[in-house]
Amino acid sequence: MAPKNEPRLVLGFAVASLIAFVVVGLGATALLVRNARERAEVGGAQHALFVSQSVLAPAFEGVDLTEPVTGETYERTAQLVRERVMSDGLAVRVKIWRLDGTIVFSDEPELVGMRFSEETSELEEVAGGAIEKGISDLDEDENEFERSLADKLFYTYTPLRTDPGGPVNAVAEIYQDYSFIQQDIDAVVGRVAIIVAAGLAVLYALLLPLARRASTELRRRNEQLEQHLQREQATVAELRDLNQKKDDFVSAASHELRTPLTSILGVLGTLKQNDLGADPALRAELLDAAERQTKRLERLIANILSAARMDGDRPIEIETVDLVETARTVAAELGASDRVVVAIPQGTVATDRTRIVEVMTYLLENALKYSPADSAVTIGADSEKSGFRLWVTDHGVGIDPADQAAIFERFHQIDQTATRTHGGLGLGLHLAKDLVEELKGRVEVASRPGHGSTFTVIVPANGAAPSRERSSAAAG
Repeated sequence: MAPKNEPRLVLGFAVASLIAFVVVGLGATALLVRNARERAEVGGAQHALFVSQSVLAPAFEGVDLTEPVTGETYERTAQLVRERVMSDGLAVRVKIWRLDGTIVFSDEPELVGMRFSEETSELEEVAGGAIEKGISDLDEDENEFERSLADKLFYTYTPLRTDPGGPVNAVAEIYQDYSFIQQDIDAVVGRVAIIVAAGLAVLYALLLPLARRASTELRRRNEQLEQHLQREQATVAELRDLNQKKDDFVSAASHELRTPLTSILGVLGTLKQNDLGADPALRAELLDAAERQTKRLERLIANILSAARMDGDRPIEIETVDLVETARTVAAELGASDRVVVAIPQGTVATDRTRIVEVMTYLLENALKYSPADSAVTIGADSEKSGFRLWVTDHGVGIDPADQAAIFERFHQIDQTATRTHGGLGLGLHLAKDLVEELKGRVEVASRPGHGSTFTVIVPANGAAPSRERSSAAAG
């Protein structure tokens, strides 16, 4: 069995690798975030410029902006600004400035008529055609009435011409809630791209026919159930369940396939930047990340194909299998060699290699996904006269006893909501159970919520008998 200190060594290696990754990627991450922030703020300024030219200029056409706007004119324009500019929640304050620093209009009536002479130089620059933007200093006197609008505000000064083609007769200042801009920044930083255009074509060529076939089959079954609706009330529940599973499958498949694609697109976008793509170490790191996401795509597609039985029936081919080597290979393919503890005695078993590899893959992938990133996952095995046992133990979230019977169903996930923490299509455990049953075996689960889970595969001798070498090693 594995040494007692192996989990500690694995944890140390995981921590060291994480530190190295953070150090190497820190510079690249800072550049990406800065670029994303600049692009998002430019987008916010362009939105403010559009609002100024397309909404505010027509709204104040014919209004005398040499004096503060009051009375009926103020009420009319304030109502229009609230409906046309501030209704989407992005813009939270509008000010119209006279060039001497006097606020002649604002959606906040208390500001109208107030003068801030320190703004004069900046207003004159804007009147000359410049666009000023930045983060508002909410401690300034000018922003007294904006402090309660949001934790962080983005302002844009734009020239205002109320007469099309005429001179600039005022300056519009538009405040935006920075959280909307921050969302754009987060989206740009997290955006990814595909590694090759051919990959997209192949992926969608596989996905679309599969989704169409699944939808057609489910629709056919739904129609059959509807024909017996009057006689069997039980079919109503089955029909609803099938519809929900169809929606969950399409939604989950779209999300899960889009996530690695987005990561790959992001890598490609970064590599296209001359100042980043020229760094060999960074380029190798980005390519490794793209390769991991590509392998994730490959596993997702393989799961879908297996679930749809598109690969056809495979004969059982018994051969000598080294479970230690096989487990280590599977862990490496999953990119989790630093987390998977292989606690299997040396030796071999006689079984179907392909099926055992797939079973290990599904069980390890499930354990890694539902346990903390810094925790170890153990895979063990032993042999007996009646066959052999293989188990995978994690220290993750665990499974409620009420859900343990359903986790092996196709497309089943304990958390089916759109905001679920863990991804996946709900196929891995279902496929693992099918493969073990093809070997005349069974899968058992022992789990407590919050204390992890152990999945045990029991394969009888008539499904895969242990070899003499394997039995001797276990006995020793």
